[in-house]
Formats: sequence, structure tokens, C-alpha cells
Amino acid sequence: MDQKIEHLEKNDVIQMKKDKSRWVMKQTTFTVNDFISTLSNCYISETETKEWCNNGVEAEVLVVGKHWRKGKIRLSIEFIPDESEIESPLDDFRQKTNL
Repeated sequence: MDQKIEHLEKNDVIQMKKDKSRWVMKQTTFTVNDFISTLSNCYISETETKEWCNNGVEAEVLVVGKHWRKGKIRLSIEFIPDESEIESPLDDFRQKTNL
């Protein structure tokens, strides 16, 4: 089954295990915007952060077995839900009929 990937928005909240978040964040619960701000404070300016997150920055990529390809690298934060938490399209219908 293909994994469902959700791109998170700036105000979405992330909670991580302490040992996984400590390399960037002091706390374990934070917004996407806080995460991006922390990254930009550590590594790149606000202008560069916007470029990296919105339009991307020019780059070349070499993937094993392929040639160099020109394009852009763009940062995004994605959430991949556990399969057990993926909702069925029928869940809304079931909820309405059980009322």
C-alpha cells in the first residue's frame, strides 16, 4: 500500500519523543512555524528560509544509476500517519448512520 503523505502547515503542532527532537528543539511539542524559525536561527537567514521553504533553491542531484539533474531543493515538513490511523472514506458515513 502506498504511504499517505501530508504536508504540514505553519500552525500545525508536532509532538516528538524527547530523544528525537533534542537535536533542534528544546521542547518536545512545537508548531511547524517554530521548527522552521529555529532552523533558520541556527543555520540560515529569514530570507533564505523563505526561499528554501517556498520556491526552493537551485541545486543538482545525483541519484544512483542516473545522471546529474538540475532543479530545486525545497524544505517541507511531512507527516506520514501510521496505517492503523488512516481513515476509511466510509468513516464519515458510518458515524452519521450511527447517530
